[in-house]
Amino acid sequence: MKTFYSILSAVINPISGEKISLGLLLSDGNTSLFDFSHNRFSLIGSIIDKESKKFVSQYLKSIENVINKIDVNQDQLTIFESEGKNLIINEPYIGYLSTYSQNVISFSKPVAIDVKVEKEVFEALFSKFIDEETEIEPTYKSKIQIVKTDFFPRVQNHFSTEKEFTPDKYPKVILPLTIDLFGKNEIYVMGQFLDLDKSIFYIKSDYFNYHQLTELYSKSKKFLISSEPQKVKYPQQHYFWNEIRKQKGHSYIDISELGIIEEYAIKHQVMPV
Repeated sequence: MKTFYSILSAVINPISGEKISLGLLLSDGNTSLFDFSHNRFSLIGSIIDKESKKFVSQYLKSIENVINKIDVNQDQLTIFESEGKNLIINEPYIGYLSTYSQNVISFSKPVAIDVKVEKEVFEALFSKFIDEETEIEPTYKSKIQIVKTDFFPRVQNHFSTEKEFTPDKYPKVILPLTIDLFGKNEIYVMGQFLDLDKSIFYIKSDYFNYHQLTELYSKSKKFLISSEPQKVKYPQQHYFWNEIRKQKGHSYIDISELGIIEEYAIKHQVMPV
């Protein structure tokens, strides 16, 4: 089998397909080398949501585990001989991943290269494709992300921000979740931002997190925060936006009216939990 390389990227905007290169895989189906840029991984933390960053981190670790501990198949000599001994890290499978990639991580199409899989070769390729791209200027940052970055420091004395709830600490939570704002006065107070410029998949995830917590703390003050998406570009998101504004049980807040939450927190002496 010929040696190939593939670039691993984090998708920062599933709708437009924008992504940032993170790591490099070099393999011949028998021997594989992989590494990623820690600086680039730190960068995406300010661009993608917390759950996506956690997924990327786990994915990077899983690749290293596969190479070092799992994909060592010395007994396989004939079934896929032309593809090499490795059952997972081989060109056909990486090619498959490049075609059917997820919305968070993507592999580039494998590129054949007439070299041996050696540390020196890997370092040269890594320097060329990953390290040399030092200046990264993300072209997309949603208005929700911008607003959250500004708003969280303003209310840090009243709310825990991006607070995590896990089943081990909160048994009634059936899946781990993160809520944007969580505090308490005489009752619990929570707030969740919904970025309606995202794909429906991410909106479902954020709304499910919020819904889990509202059932756990039914007697609470709830703020659902968003803004109107473009009706033509995002028809499903626009319908969802209309519906959540009508629902009772929470206060819908447009991102232009965040002062309402701040004033409530001050007046009712809300404290972080």
